[in-house]
Amino acid sequence: MILTVDIGGTKTLCTFWDGHRRLEKKKYATRAISDFSVFLADQVRGKDINAICIAAAGPVSGGRVQLTNTGQSIDSAQLRERLPSIPRIAVLNDLEALGYSIPHLPSGKIPFFKEGKPSCGTAAILSLGTGLGVSAVTKEGIVLSSEGGHMDFAPEDAKQEQVLRFLRRQYGHVSYERVLSGQGLANIDAAFLKSGEQPRSPEQITSAALEKEPEALTSIHIFTCILAAFAGNLALTFKASAGVYLGGGMVPKIFSLLDSDLFCQVFTAKGRFQAFLEAVPVQVILDEEAPSLGAASYAQRLTTGVCRP
Repeated sequence: MILTVDIGGTKTLCTFWDGHRRLEKKKYATRAISDFSVFLADQVRGKDINAICIAAAGPVSGGRVQLTNTGQSIDSAQLRERLPSIPRIAVLNDLEALGYSIPHLPSGKIPFFKEGKPSCGTAAILSLGTGLGVSAVTKEGIVLSSEGGHMDFAPEDAKQEQVLRFLRRQYGHVSYERVLSGQGLANIDAAFLKSGEQPRSPEQITSAALEKEPEALTSIHIFTCILAAFAGNLALTFKASAGVYLGGGMVPKIFSLLDSDLFCQVFTAKGRFQAFLEAVPVQVILDEEAPSLGAASYAQRLTTGVCRP
């Protein structure tokens, strides 16, 4: 049996697997977990576990990760000391795990948002949730992790410049994560509030947009333009001829609000490389548990000796 632990900035999902078949899953509030070694010891007690694979929202180095949005840390060496009965323990970045899920996702869970003419090559992945994650998968199936969500936000019109000025006053440095995440949507909306108006949550903004409120629709429009431009940049960065995948817990919640024609127009607006981007398909990962599936796939490789933790 395999245990995967998908640790995000908001929630942690523990899933037990037999191969790629889910047996049981449990959700927890990430910030409520004070010690991950104690937490995992409780999870595996009384179970025959062959491998644990952790997918965490933060940069991984030497088997150690510090969660970007909570500050909590996880060290695979400490976990092995605490859990000597578990033969294999690995820690991945959550976007690495998402990359390993791509070959195993059913077509119904990854609809096309933009058609294209894909060729054998690299695929780019971006994930929107509590934060913004970026990775890529080579044609050989190697997943390349990154911290691309923390690149400098580059506005492309007057409204985006207003967002940048607003956020600079708060944060100084403004990354794409400040505008392409749950809080990012709230940040965009807040940049246009009138005096006396209260900031809104992402849920309030999306609900208002569904009711056709003009201000909320403007925020969604700006969000879509920034997302499309950033996705196009990633397609060029990775030469993603195999496509771009949009994932993360936020995507299913706003998918119906995204204007596909607007997205395609902005995505391909890259001057001399417009023709290349017109051929790049964009698919949406609607399975919020895809990182767990990818972690399970990686753990399977561990148990067969294909990968080393």
